[in-house]
Amino acid sequence: MLNSEIDRNSGNEQPTIVRTTSSTVLFFVIAGLCVIGLGSIVVGDFTARGMAVAGIPIAIITVVYALYRFPRVELRHKEIALINPMKSVRIPWNLVDGFDIHFGLGVRTHGKVFSSWPLASKGKKMEKDEHGIRRLMDNPNPAVDTVLDRHSKLSDEELSNPRGERTISSSWNFGIIAALVVAVIWAGFGFAALPS
Repeated sequence: MLNSEIDRNSGNEQPTIVRTTSSTVLFFVIAGLCVIGLGSIVVGDFTARGMAVAGIPIAIITVVYALYRFPRVELRHKEIALINPMKSVRIPWNLVDGFDIHFGLGVRTHGKVFSSWPLASKGKKMEKDEHGIRRLMDNPNPAVDTVLDRHSKLSDEELSNPRGERTISSSWNFGIIAALVVAVIWAGFGFAALPS
Protein backbone atom coordinates (compact mmCIF):
# COMPACT_ATOMS: atom_id res chain seq x y z
CA MET A 1 0.00 0.00 0.00
CA LEU A 2 2.75 2.42 -0.88
CA ASN A 3 0.45 4.71 -2.81
CA SER A 4 -2.55 4.74 -0.49
CA GLU A 5 -3.31 5.88 3.02
CA ILE A 6 -5.98 3.75 4.61
CA ASP A 7 -6.94 4.43 8.20
CA ARG A 8 -8.88 1.36 9.27
CA ASN A 9 -10.58 2.28 12.52
CA SER A 10 -11.81 -0.45 14.78
CA GLY A 11 -15.50 -0.77 15.40
CA ASN A 12 -18.43 0.57 13.46
CA GLU A 13 -18.53 4.01 15.07
CA GLN A 14 -15.44 5.41 13.30
CA PRO A 15 -15.25 5.44 9.50
CA THR A 16 -12.41 3.97 7.49
CA ILE A 17 -10.68 6.93 5.85
CA VAL A 18 -9.11 6.39 2.43
CA ARG A 19 -6.86 8.80 0.50
CA THR A 20 -3.66 8.54 -1.52
CA THR A 21 -0.29 8.71 0.23
CA SER A 22 1.25 10.82 -2.54
CA SER A 23 -1.20 13.64 -1.83
CA THR A 24 -0.38 13.50 1.89
CA VAL A 25 3.36 13.54 1.22
CA LEU A 26 2.95 16.44 -1.20
CA PHE A 27 1.01 18.41 1.42
CA PHE A 28 3.60 17.83 4.17
CA VAL A 29 6.58 18.67 1.92
CA ILE A 30 5.00 21.92 0.69
CA ALA A 31 3.73 22.79 4.18
CA GLY A 32 7.21 22.18 5.62
CA LEU A 33 8.82 24.49 3.06
CA CYS A 34 6.16 27.15 3.66
CA VAL A 35 6.63 26.94 7.45
CA ILE A 36 10.38 27.51 6.97
CA GLY A 37 9.58 30.51 4.75
CA LEU A 38 7.01 31.77 7.24
CA GLY A 39 9.55 31.46 10.06
CA SER A 40 12.13 33.45 8.12
CA ILE A 41 9.55 36.17 7.36
CA VAL A 42 8.53 36.44 11.02
CA VAL A 43 12.16 36.48 12.26
CA GLY A 44 13.42 38.77 9.50
CA ASP A 45 10.62 41.32 9.29
CA PHE A 46 8.24 41.35 12.26
CA THR A 47 6.36 44.43 11.08
CA ALA A 48 2.95 45.02 9.54
CA ARG A 49 4.51 44.59 6.08
CA GLY A 50 6.12 41.33 7.17
CA MET A 51 2.84 40.02 8.59
CA ALA A 52 1.09 40.90 5.32
CA VAL A 53 3.77 39.04 3.33
CA ALA A 54 3.36 36.06 5.70
CA GLY A 55 -0.06 35.58 4.11
CA ILE A 56 1.58 34.25 0.94
CA PRO A 57 2.98 31.02 2.45
CA ILE A 58 -0.14 30.65 4.60
CA ALA A 59 -2.29 30.85 1.45
CA ILE A 60 -0.10 28.22 -0.23
CA ILE A 61 -0.45 25.88 2.76
CA THR A 62 -4.22 26.42 2.84
CA VAL A 63 -4.69 25.80 -0.89
CA VAL A 64 -2.52 22.67 -0.86
CA TYR A 65 -4.37 21.38 2.22
CA ALA A 66 -7.76 22.00 0.59
CA LEU A 67 -6.73 20.25 -2.63
CA TYR A 68 -4.57 17.38 -1.37
CA ARG A 69 -4.95 16.61 2.35
CA PHE A 70 -8.58 17.44 3.16
CA PRO A 71 -10.25 15.37 0.36
CA ARG A 72 -10.90 11.77 1.32
CA VAL A 73 -13.34 8.91 1.09
CA GLU A 74 -14.96 7.77 4.32
CA LEU A 75 -16.34 4.26 4.47
CA ARG A 76 -18.97 4.43 7.19
CA HIS A 77 -21.22 1.76 8.64
CA LYS A 78 -24.26 2.64 6.51
CA GLU A 79 -22.86 5.02 3.89
CA ILE A 80 -19.91 6.08 1.80
CA ALA A 81 -18.90 9.74 2.08
CA LEU A 82 -17.01 11.48 -0.73
CA ILE A 83 -15.30 14.48 0.86
CA ASN A 84 -14.14 16.66 -2.02
CA PRO A 85 -12.51 20.11 -1.68
CA MET A 86 -15.69 22.18 -2.01
CA LYS A 87 -18.56 19.75 -1.52
CA SER A 88 -19.22 16.53 0.39
CA VAL A 89 -21.64 13.82 -0.70
CA ARG A 90 -22.96 11.05 1.55
CA ILE A 91 -24.45 8.05 -0.23
CA PRO A 92 -26.18 5.23 1.67
CA TRP A 93 -24.74 1.84 0.72
CA ASN A 94 -28.14 0.58 -0.44
CA LEU A 95 -28.30 3.33 -3.09
CA VAL A 96 -24.89 2.45 -4.60
CA ASP A 97 -25.47 0.68 -7.91
CA GLY A 98 -21.79 0.24 -8.71
CA PHE A 99 -18.52 2.02 -9.31
CA ASP A 100 -16.83 3.61 -12.30
CA ILE A 101 -13.06 3.30 -11.99
CA HIS A 102 -11.89 4.23 -15.48
CA PHE A 103 -10.46 7.68 -14.61
CA GLY A 104 -11.02 7.74 -10.86
CA LEU A 105 -13.45 6.47 -8.30
CA GLY A 106 -17.00 7.30 -9.30
CA VAL A 107 -19.96 6.04 -7.26
CA ARG A 108 -22.84 5.12 -9.53
CA THR A 109 -26.38 5.59 -8.21
CA HIS A 110 -29.74 5.33 -9.95
CA GLY A 111 -29.73 8.96 -11.06
CA LYS A 112 -26.12 10.12 -11.13
CA VAL A 113 -22.44 9.26 -10.85
CA PHE A 114 -20.66 11.04 -7.99
CA SER A 115 -16.92 11.47 -8.44
CA SER A 116 -14.29 11.27 -5.76
CA TRP A 117 -11.57 13.91 -5.94
CA PRO A 118 -8.80 12.10 -4.03
CA LEU A 119 -8.88 8.59 -5.51
CA ALA A 120 -7.47 7.99 -8.95
CA SER A 121 -8.13 4.70 -10.67
CA LYS A 122 -5.50 2.19 -11.55
CA GLY A 123 -2.58 3.49 -13.50
CA LYS A 124 0.06 1.84 -15.66
CA LYS A 125 3.62 0.81 -14.92
CA MET A 126 6.43 -0.89 -16.80
CA GLU A 127 7.11 -4.47 -15.69
CA LYS A 128 8.85 -7.48 -17.13
CA ASP A 129 6.52 -10.25 -18.20
CA GLU A 130 7.22 -13.98 -17.94
CA HIS A 131 9.48 -13.79 -21.03
CA GLY A 132 11.59 -10.94 -19.61
CA ILE A 133 10.13 -8.36 -21.99
CA ARG A 134 9.20 -4.99 -20.47
CA ARG A 135 5.53 -4.22 -21.03
CA LEU A 136 3.02 -1.69 -19.80
CA MET A 137 0.92 -3.38 -17.10
CA ASP A 138 -2.01 -2.31 -14.94
CA ASN A 139 -1.02 -0.82 -11.58
CA PRO A 140 -4.06 -1.15 -9.30
CA ASN A 141 -4.74 1.49 -6.68
CA PRO A 142 -5.06 -0.16 -3.22
CA ALA A 143 -7.21 2.74 -2.00
CA VAL A 144 -9.81 2.12 -4.72
CA ASP A 145 -9.56 -1.62 -4.08
CA THR A 146 -10.33 -0.96 -0.39
CA VAL A 147 -13.58 0.79 -1.37
CA LEU A 148 -14.55 -2.01 -3.76
CA ASP A 149 -13.73 -4.68 -1.15
CA ARG A 150 -15.77 -2.86 1.50
CA HIS A 151 -18.75 -2.67 -0.85
CA SER A 152 -18.51 -6.36 -1.73
CA LYS A 153 -18.50 -7.36 1.96
CA LEU A 154 -21.52 -5.34 3.08
CA SER A 155 -23.91 -7.06 5.43
CA ASP A 156 -27.69 -7.11 5.08
CA GLU A 157 -27.92 -4.68 8.00
CA GLU A 158 -25.68 -2.15 6.24
CA LEU A 159 -27.68 -2.46 3.03
CA SER A 160 -31.06 -2.18 4.70
CA ASN A 161 -33.13 0.96 4.52
CA PRO A 162 -36.59 -0.35 5.36
CA ARG A 163 -38.54 2.92 5.35
CA GLY A 164 -36.35 4.70 2.80
CA GLU A 165 -35.22 7.23 5.40
CA ARG A 166 -31.61 7.40 4.27
CA THR A 167 -31.10 9.40 1.10
CA ILE A 168 -28.18 10.91 -0.76
CA SER A 169 -27.16 14.18 0.85
CA SER A 170 -24.65 16.78 -0.22
CA SER A 171 -23.29 19.81 1.57
CA TRP A 172 -20.83 22.58 0.92
CA ASN A 173 -17.62 22.53 2.97
CA PHE A 174 -18.03 26.07 4.31
CA GLY A 175 -15.07 25.80 6.71
CA ILE A 176 -12.58 25.05 3.93
CA ILE A 177 -14.17 27.59 1.59
CA ALA A 178 -13.95 30.32 4.26
CA ALA A 179 -10.32 29.42 5.04
CA LEU A 180 -9.45 29.62 1.34
CA VAL A 181 -11.13 33.01 0.94
CA VAL A 182 -9.36 34.45 4.01
CA ALA A 183 -6.00 33.00 2.93
CA VAL A 184 -6.30 34.35 -0.62
CA ILE A 185 -7.28 37.83 0.64
CA TRP A 186 -4.35 37.79 3.09
CA ALA A 187 -2.02 36.72 0.27
CA GLY A 188 -3.35 39.59 -1.84
CA PHE A 189 -2.31 42.01 0.91
CA GLY A 190 1.04 40.22 1.01
CA PHE A 191 1.66 40.64 -2.71
CA ALA A 192 0.65 44.30 -2.47
CA ALA A 193 3.14 44.80 0.41
CA LEU A 194 6.08 43.31 -1.51
CA PRO A 195 8.65 45.91 -2.56
CA SER A 196 8.50 46.74 -6.27
